[in-house]
Amino acid sequence: MTSDLITIGDEILIGQIVDTNSAWMANFLEENGIMVRQITSVSDTKDHIISSLTASLAEVDIVFLTGGLGPTNDDITKKTLSDFFGDKLILDDSVLKHILAFFKERGREANDLTKAQALVPSKCKIIKNKFGTAPAMWFEHDGKIIVSMPGVPSEMRQIMKDALLLIKEQKVLGEIIHKTIFLRGIVESHLAEMISSWENSLPKDIKLAYLPSRSCLKLRFTARGADRLGLTHLIEQNIDSLKEIVGSYYSDYQTHLDEEMLVMLLKKKGKSFSTAESCTGGNIAKLTTSIAGSSSCFKGSLIAYSEDIKINVLNVDSDIIKEFGVVSEQVVSAMAVESRKMFGSDYSISTSGIAGPTGATNELPVGTICYAIATPSGVHAFTKQYNSDRVTNVSRVSLDSIRYLNSILENLPSLD
Repeated sequence: MTSDLITIGDEILIGQIVDTNSAWMANFLEENGIMVRQITSVSDTKDHIISSLTASLAEVDIVFLTGGLGPTNDDITKKTLSDFFGDKLILDDSVLKHILAFFKERGREANDLTKAQALVPSKCKIIKNKFGTAPAMWFEHDGKIIVSMPGVPSEMRQIMKDALLLIKEQKVLGEIIHKTIFLRGIVESHLAEMISSWENSLPKDIKLAYLPSRSCLKLRFTARGADRLGLTHLIEQNIDSLKEIVGSYYSDYQTHLDEEMLVMLLKKKGKSFSTAESCTGGNIAKLTTSIAGSSSCFKGSLIAYSEDIKINVLNVDSDIIKEFGVVSEQVVSAMAVESRKMFGSDYSISTSGIAGPTGATNELPVGTICYAIATPSGVHAFTKQYNSDRVTNVSRVSLDSIRYLNSILENLPSLD
């Protein structure tokens, strides 16, 4: 079964609201064996609604529409659908009764505009709106199904569940299985090259998608067919063979954010952590302390933003700064070492750089950031060039440094 989603409303097209309905609907339908072919947002105009609906009906089995069913003049979906199907609006007594009861329960009285929501096309089947007043409308046309729903998310979601039960009474739905795995420490192009032979040999029933995110690279497996258990087993078999190829890039922590992994690993290994941050301005500490339970392993942070604080509070040797510059691996190494001493932690991360958009020199362009990780056995220091805006540069170095510490911690023996 295939479907299209059409969201109606000028407020979506002008960016006044974000269309979260389509994301929820697409996920819901995929989970229940209905493939979504296309998502379209259209304006509150009759011609635009009709042209989109006509195009969708030529391609898919079911069309879901949301929006435009309210009581005001700009809500034209109901009248548009009535005209599209050559129908007329009639009063549905059950809907009117529901509307009156809905308002009475809230100590209010429905006005004429609200009561007019009980006018519905005579050819449609009504799906009761359990959380609102405007009913959903179910049409059947040339073997296709059209479901028009209110745009209020809570109302739409319940109606979608009720509509699915009606669909299952008429149609045999297939199985769609999604499985996402998480890889860390490798970029999309390098992974594609590494697994090209394996990917080319995937069964035709499996589709693979690369989904880069801020903390990892996701690989989504999708399998469609009739046998759910068989498809699940097929995906798991291919994931097992992939693990052998990618090795340590496969993360046992999977869905966890990098900062979640850091806290989990520190607690598991019985270690502590601190930061001495310059250009990141405490962002690494903020990420870490956003995780519940971080107080058991995070000692503290010093935002050593100025050179004076680096020297007089963090005790970085001024000669190192003079010789190598404040943005250097030598300085961040000293910062990380002194942070371990100051906070009595096992590990420390330090940063210093030019996040932008100003501050660049001939030798150090915007986005040049150094970071270091001090450990009981030594210091690891790096210089990175991040070619993005200030916020993104700070985010990227924060996560890169956390990931590197995670890789160190993963190779340590556990407390037990």
